[in-house]
This record gives sequence, C-alpha cells and structure tokens, in this order.
Amino acid sequence: MPAPRYFGDIVSLTPTSIETWARCRRQFLLGNVLGVPASNSIATPDLGQQVHELLRFLHERGSCHDPAHVEETLHTHGAASDLHRAMFERHAARCPATSEREAHEIDVARFHRFPAPMFMVQARIDAIWVHDGLLDARDYKTGRRFYDRVADDPSARVQAFALAPYARRRSLRLRLRYEYLAPEVEDDPEPFEPADDDLDAIGEELRLAVAAMHNETEWKGCAEVAVCRTCRYRAICPDSAAPGVPEWAALALAEEHEGTR
Repeated sequence: MPAPRYFGDIVSLTPTSIETWARCRRQFLLGNVLGVPASNSIATPDLGQQVHELLRFLHERGSCHDPAHVEETLHTHGAASDLHRAMFERHAARCPATSEREAHEIDVARFHRFPAPMFMVQARIDAIWVHDGLLDARDYKTGRRFYDRVADDPSARVQAFALAPYARRRSLRLRLRYEYLAPEVEDDPEPFEPADDDLDAIGEELRLAVAAMHNETEWKGCAEVAVCRTCRYRAICPDSAAPGVPEWAALALAEEHEGTR
C-alpha cells in the first residue's frame, strides 16, 4: 500500500514549521500538516503577544526614546507595570536612534522553484530598520534564551532566507537580531549577518528538508522528555516520553464524576 501523499507540488514553510520539523516529525505531521486539534493545552504566550503589539503601536505613533510617549502607551493599554517598563527600557537601548525607513509586523515571502522540490517560505518579521547600509531585522523575545548565536536557530535561518531578496534589491547588508526583552536575560545572542554562501547553504538545507518531507513514511515522535512534556499532542502520540490524558477525556471523567454525586 503506497504511503499517503500529504503535500502538493509546492510545500509551504514557515520559521515555526521548520523548527517543529527539526524537533519532532510526529508533532510536525499532526500540527503543521494535518491540523489535528491539540489533545493537551500549553501555556499561551500572552505577555509576548502583548509586548509585540505594544512595540508596534509605540513606533507607529512616536518614538521609543520619548519617555512620555512610552509611559502614555503603557498606561493607555493597562500595562504600566515594572516588568513592562523594564522591557521597554531594554528595547530603547537596542533600537536605532535614527533610521531611513522602518516597518513593523511585516510579512515576507520567497519562492524556490529549481532545483526541485519547490517550496514557498513565508515569515512574519517583528520589525525592520534601514540604517547605515543595513536591513536590520529584529525578532523580539520575551522568554529565556536558547542560542548563543542567532544563526544556530533553524527558524532564524528561514527568516534570513526570506529576507535576503529584500536586502539584495536595495543593496543593503542583511542583519537578523534577536532582541531579548526579559530583564533576566543579560545579553542578546550574536546577530546573524549571512553572506551569500550562508544563504545558498540555507536554501539547500530547506530544499533537502522538503525532499525529506515528501519521502517521510514513519512520522515517529522524538520520544524526548524535554520536548514531549510541552507538546500539544503528548496524550495521543504513541512515542510520547511524557504521556498524559487528553483534555477531552479528563473533562468527560469530571462530568461523569459530577453526575454520580
């Protein structure tokens, strides 16, 4: 019996999907390919989403270097806490004081045709600053740091690949920087300024990954506790190293118990 065909001729990639593919094939299949509803909830990044939106609002209506504007923005959005102030102060220290152009929450895409297989890369970039001959792309982070170099993060390599044509058309040097806003993270990782050879290597990495997706038949889970315990599918994955009860089953048991009281 032939293996199911999960992909069309053009595979869609995002930084998140490539990161998931590198981490666990089963999680990639369930979440990024089949769109299976989660069996277990995970902590939602409410703080991260709020901070991203506040930074976009702040720059569209003024400057992060204007203390009065920052304080007004925080108060208006009910975010005038010491943590938010500390995050905005850290950002202001890293934000270019002047720039020729800027954009926030921008979607970029890049299509690869040859050599086969074909794929389309799509990425959302938190902020882009054009200054000093740079296309300076920023990814805001509100959690803990996982990499010493941005170039080591698979999702960052996808972002760089998608951004490269935009920098090349404008004769700008591309730099991708992770900007950590949490006060407990002392330093940002080393920024990624990919050379042409780096970008060619990333393109080949993505092409080989897509070829492997087409050829994958087993779709096994990674069976690593550190990964499985935060997986949205840990209760329905036969390879899970941190199995649990699906939330719908737990809810049904609770309702049944309540009915017998």
